Amino acid sequence: MSNFMIMMTRLLKHKKITYLMIAILFLGCLTGLRLVWSDIFPASKSHPIVDGVLDMRGIDLEASHSFYMDGQWLFYPEKLLSHQDMQSAAPPQTIEVPGSWGNLLNHEKGYAYGYGTYRVRILTDPLVQPVSIWLKGIQASSEVEINGNLLASIGKPAASAEDYMPRNVSYTATYSVEGTTELDVLIRVANYDKPSKGGILRSLQFGSQAAIDTVRWYSIGFQLVTFVLLILHSLYAFILYYFNWKERTLLLTSLLLIAVGISIAAGHDHLLMLWLPINYTWAIKIKLVSLMWQIFLILLLFRRFSAAQPGNIWMRAYTISLVAFTAVLFAAPAQMIDFLITYKIIYFFFFVPFIWFAGVAGGMIFHKKNDIDIVFLLLSAVSIISNLLWSFASTSIDVTTTYYPFDIMAAMIGFSTYWFKKYYRQSRENSELYEQLKKEDKLKDQFLANTSHELRTPLHGIMNIAETVVMKEKERMNASSIKDMELLIQISRRMSHMLGDLLDVARLKEHRIMLKQEPMHIQALVPGIMAMLAFLMEGKPVQLQMSIPDSTPLVMADEKRLVQILYNLLHNALKYTEEGQIDISAEVRDGFVMIHVADTGVGMDEETQARIFLPYEQGAYGVSDGRGMGLGLSICKQLIELHGGELAVQSTPGHGSTFSFQLPLAGAEHLTSALNPALSAATGSEAEIAAGIGSLYDPASFTQESIPALLNDSRVHILAVDDDPVNLSVLAGILSAEPYQLTTAHSAREALELLPTRTWDLVIADVMMPQMSGYELTQKIREHYSLSELPVLLLTARSQSTDIYTGFASGANDYVTKPVDALELKYRIKALITLKQSIHKRLRMEAAYLQAQIHPHFLFNTLNSIMALSMTDTEKMRSLVEAFSSYLRISFDFLNTEELVELSHELELAKAYLFVEQERFGERLSVEWEVEPGLNPLLPPLTIQPLIENAVKHGLLKRNKGGTVFIRVARQHDATRIEVRDNGTGMSQEIIHQLLNRTMSGKSGIGVSNTNRRLLQLYGQGLLIQSTPDEGTRVSFIVPDQQTNGSSQ
Repeated sequence: MSNFMIMMTRLLKHKKITYLMIAILFLGCLTGLRLVWSDIFPASKSHPIVDGVLDMRGIDLEASHSFYMDGQWLFYPEKLLSHQDMQSAAPPQTIEVPGSWGNLLNHEKGYAYGYGTYRVRILTDPLVQPVSIWLKGIQASSEVEINGNLLASIGKPAASAEDYMPRNVSYTATYSVEGTTELDVLIRVANYDKPSKGGILRSLQFGSQAAIDTVRWYSIGFQLVTFVLLILHSLYAFILYYFNWKERTLLLTSLLLIAVGISIAAGHDHLLMLWLPINYTWAIKIKLVSLMWQIFLILLLFRRFSAAQPGNIWMRAYTISLVAFTAVLFAAPAQMIDFLITYKIIYFFFFVPFIWFAGVAGGMIFHKKNDIDIVFLLLSAVSIISNLLWSFASTSIDVTTTYYPFDIMAAMIGFSTYWFKKYYRQSRENSELYEQLKKEDKLKDQFLANTSHELRTPLHGIMNIAETVVMKEKERMNASSIKDMELLIQISRRMSHMLGDLLDVARLKEHRIMLKQEPMHIQALVPGIMAMLAFLMEGKPVQLQMSIPDSTPLVMADEKRLVQILYNLLHNALKYTEEGQIDISAEVRDGFVMIHVADTGVGMDEETQARIFLPYEQGAYGVSDGRGMGLGLSICKQLIELHGGELAVQSTPGHGSTFSFQLPLAGAEHLTSALNPALSAATGSEAEIAAGIGSLYDPASFTQESIPALLNDSRVHILAVDDDPVNLSVLAGILSAEPYQLTTAHSAREALELLPTRTWDLVIADVMMPQMSGYELTQKIREHYSLSELPVLLLTARSQSTDIYTGFASGANDYVTKPVDALELKYRIKALITLKQSIHKRLRMEAAYLQAQIHPHFLFNTLNSIMALSMTDTEKMRSLVEAFSSYLRISFDFLNTEELVELSHELELAKAYLFVEQERFGERLSVEWEVEPGLNPLLPPLTIQPLIENAVKHGLLKRNKGGTVFIRVARQHDATRIEVRDNGTGMSQEIIHQLLNRTMSGKSGIGVSNTNRRLLQLYGQGLLIQSTPDEGTRVSFIVPDQQTNGSSQ
């Protein structure tokens, strides 16, 4: 015994042998279960019929099971007789039941077509309870008459094929007349469909109604339950397949369960013909097709489980032949179907896949090593094989008349267990992979964050080097090289933006982004953001427009993050819009402000819309197109959710997209708290102001530390521009202790109107303002003032490279990031004002120096003229000496270093100069004056004489015949217009441009350039030069009335 156990233990160590033993044991269990089933529902006892008589006397029918009605029946061929016809009927023949009547009909071709009447007399003890006959397998229509009473019929038996209606379904006929001792049973049968067999082909059963109904309804009930379970499982499998189209095994399982269910409903008791309005022929077709495809689908399913190659040539050939045979079967008439069955042709499609399947199942046992759940498939295979074998065996042996469902159920349970085990195993594996991916994702984010940090420094170095090269070498580089360098800078900026997005993604995942929400106008932010994106629209036929009403109420948001959200959405719209327009609009809805960014770009399909907000997801274009990494929209979505809103998209391919999100309206309590700083600024000290302005200016930075004095003691004029009065009040509080005169403007347009009213030393502007942003305001200022003539300090909520670049590109001198450190702001203001004052002083000194730097030729020639006149005309000599001395006195006068002088001072210098030049050149130089009486405005020193000198030297004296210089001073609207005109050589537009260019180098035209720069600085407009070569030149400028009142800045 011990040796046997050792041997079994060794055998079990081999997996193949273990699987084989499990299969054998399970097959034994199924066989034992079927035998138990046959004991519970045993086959009917055989009580032979002799010469048409079934003697059941002495048998207690109520206490017995049903009995087979096999034996010698009486048969009347080619007759459909009733009890009334029996007296005149010809003598009957005997026929074995069950069996075909083919030999008794004497058909010419041996076919079983025809009709006839079966008769049997059943002798019983006097009946107490009803009795029944269970009729099945009658080919192909029948009706039952007992003791002259027509009790049941299926189909319509008739003497001709035209009147005949076939139907082959099991049914019962019940007789319930008490005391009856003899039952004369007539069964009229007709067959015009099956040429090979006709008549009663299966055993009929007789017994009490209770015995028959018990067996029959149990059988039908088990068929119904099995059918319903199969269809439900098929539905579940198909639903799972619907959600996972790649898992074809689920589809095969669903189709297999349907095929098995149909084969059950079409076989045994032919329930399908009771449920559906189908005829006899189609019932046979459906049954055969379901059986063929059932075996084929089992083969396909196990081939997939065994990971067999799908492109097998034999499988393709068999599949094609099966499909073709199925088509033939559906199109064939009943006679052809009977021929295929009779001559075993159809068996090819049963046995070939069955043998193939057995081989695949065996191969899974001996070759499959990886799938630990193979045992459940093995059990399913054994169940299928058992069911098929017993199905073939039941054609010749009746083990039980009640349908046996457990082989099919065992196969279903095996499949279901395999799927469940596989699902739970994969679910566990997925969970483990998920945790692993989470760790790796975290490491990836950390790596990207670290990489972004490391790349920023060299990237900015590349950008700075490239910008320096462009600035220094622009004159020596060709257009192609400049374009390449600009492209390099643009790509570097785009990469810098990507690195910023990567850092934000890491911060969002780690929940390190904290919002500082405060009331703000969305309409004030948008113009600044549009200005930041202006460089992306260069050369692109796209219009960027804002449709946000000025009446849109305040929202609660973090300004820095809201700018980032809007920037990313507009940037995304620009990327995917080649032409058309992009519109940003807003509306109030249910306590929120809904913001829409609509474009006319490429649009998106529904699949893209479903994944566009995921990190690293993109639309129709990818990274290869240089359109980013797919992070912008994901960051926007998360930032909007932090604000309490949602980001949604509506899009149609080819018609653009609309991104929408909402921000909460600012409540009354938020508005009250926002106004507190302004009240404090108007009534309190800096410490009181700081109590309520943490979101605008850094309270910790408010200090009374003194700022070093400026270059001069004159009062400094600063223009502060912000649409928020709170910010302006706070700024006034910060600068209250400084020697500054602060003027405020609540919009960029108001600031532009204030610019010409006086000389400003500094403009402080918020970037985000409605209608016109701080960037646009700076560009407008730079149209009239250089960086040194009027510095601009921008206040911005963000310190991203994009914001800074846009500010400097617009012409700003410096920027300060909010919340502003008060001390930093003071020092930056001082630095910019000091710069402006030093440049302004240098310009004045430069003009005085240029005037004092009298040319030697002019000096020597004038002295020579004086000496010559001393010998010829003493009076003229005296006038020339007075004019020359006056010229020298005024040229070296300290008034020339002042900011403004009277017009009379300038005219005196000009007249002295012209008198000297006229004496020198005589008739070659003529002068005409037109000075309106009573005019004596203040204007910058040394502005008229350099213009006259330029006209004389470069316009008139270059011509042999000389010319005339005309000086005119007159009123023009609210200003004084001063004009110097000559009829000399004139000049080209290129030379005019060089004279007015602030950055020109060289000595030629320095006086005119200096005059133009000082006029621009003071009045916002410089010299107007009109000239035509060989015709003359007209130079003029305007002195506004504000300066005539004698106001000193």
